[in-house]
Amino acid sequence: MAAQVEVRVLHGGAPGLGVDATSQTLRLKKADDDLQNAQFPVGIPTVGTNYSWRKVTALAVVAAPDNQIGNVRFFSDGGSLGVGRTILFNRAAAYTQPTAADESVAISAVDVTSLTDVAPEVLVPGQLVDDTDPVPTLGAGQDYVETQLAVDPTAGVGNSAAAIVCRYRYNES
Repeated sequence: MAAQVEVRVLHGGAPGLGVDATSQTLRLKKADDDLQNAQFPVGIPTVGTNYSWRKVTALAVVAAPDNQIGNVRFFSDGGSLGVGRTILFNRAAAYTQPTAADESVAISAVDVTSLTDVAPEVLVPGQLVDDTDPVPTLGAGQDYVETQLAVDPTAGVGNSAAAIVCRYRYNES
C-alpha cells in the first residue's frame, strides 16, 4: 500500500509534528499562525526591506510505505509575486520558532523561485523512513523548510493576489 504523507506547518515553542497544511494556502505575515485573514501584513517600507515571520514546514509520513520513502526534494513553480516581493528559502537542521525578531533580518538570500522541479533543493538524499518506522513521523535527518516574505520599497501598494506554489516531492519504493 502506498504511504500517506502530509505537509506539516510548525508553530510555537514545542510544535511536535505540527499541523496538516497539505494543499492549503499558507500566508506569510507578521504572526505565527495559518489564519487566512488580512491581519499582520508585511508593509511596504520607504527604505530597506520588511520581512514576515518565518513559516516552518516539514514532510510527515502518517501511513508507512511498503518499503521506504527517500530522496525528498522541495521546489516552487517559479512564479512571481510581482515587483518588490520575494519569498526567501532556508533549510534548517533544527526548528526555530517564528518570532518578531524575524521582521528585522532575512532568513537567507535564496529566492524560492530559484528552486524548480528540474533544480530542486534535496532535503534528504537517502532514506527518510521505511516500513518498520513508527508513524506518524518526520523521519530521520530531514531538514525543516523555512520561508519568509521580503518586501522592498518598489512593491506596489495593496494586497498581492499573486501566489507561488511550493511542493515537496519524494520517491517511494
